[in-house]
Amino acid sequence: MDIVKVKNASYAKYEEVLLRRDNLRKTAENYHLEFIRVFGDLITDSFRLKIECIRKKKMIAYCQQLVNQGKEINRNALTAHIEKQMLQYRKELDSMLADVKAVKNSKLVSPMDIQKIKKLYYALVKLIHPDLHPELADDEVLKDYWQRIVIAYNYNCLKDLEELDMLVRTHLEEKGVSVSELEVEGIDEKIIKVEQEIEEIISTNPYLYGLFLKDRDEVARKKQEYKDEIQSYQKYSEQLEEVLGTFEIKEMLS
Repeated sequence: MDIVKVKNASYAKYEEVLLRRDNLRKTAENYHLEFIRVFGDLITDSFRLKIECIRKKKMIAYCQQLVNQGKEINRNALTAHIEKQMLQYRKELDSMLADVKAVKNSKLVSPMDIQKIKKLYYALVKLIHPDLHPELADDEVLKDYWQRIVIAYNYNCLKDLEELDMLVRTHLEEKGVSVSELEVEGIDEKIIKVEQEIEEIISTNPYLYGLFLKDRDEVARKKQEYKDEIQSYQKYSEQLEEVLGTFEIKEMLS
């Protein structure tokens, strides 16, 4: 990429849309976290019952296949077969449970700290954002700092951002780097691309969760929807259990 150290009329616009995009991404993530706080337990309960139904359906299919072949059903072999089949589903459930636990254990951040976080992040964006400062792209230390900055910003870690702000400024000073506005090749096209990303963010979930979560009636309706789904899976699981009971499953060595 060719870089020329001159003032550019599009630079401020590019900076503005990048900051807006990142802020919207963060807002969308916050809405996602709030969605999990409100519905997480219901979602995981529903999924747990869903995979239980899947497990029983697979057991029935396995048993029916052996019956059709005139073979006996070995419980140990059945269990081993089904556990292997269900491994990925259980991993998904464990991941969902971990996410819900993490969200419940996360601390709420005060509005004052949120403002400090935004101010620090915006300042660091002006200093070393990779899209705004491609001339710093080869600096491994700054690449590491930027990754940590993004994580700290997304997770509202004020202390980490304060420390990173100091580290970044110290590193730039030690290297004698003077960061200035630059003319970035294809900047107008880049602005259009970022604006398209912004439109995508604000027109899809999880950003749209924000409007949904403010409507108490919609929240209540969604909760009832999950509860109905749970009840449906419970009933279906009982029906599948009855079908399983029709097979003769023997306790014997595989």
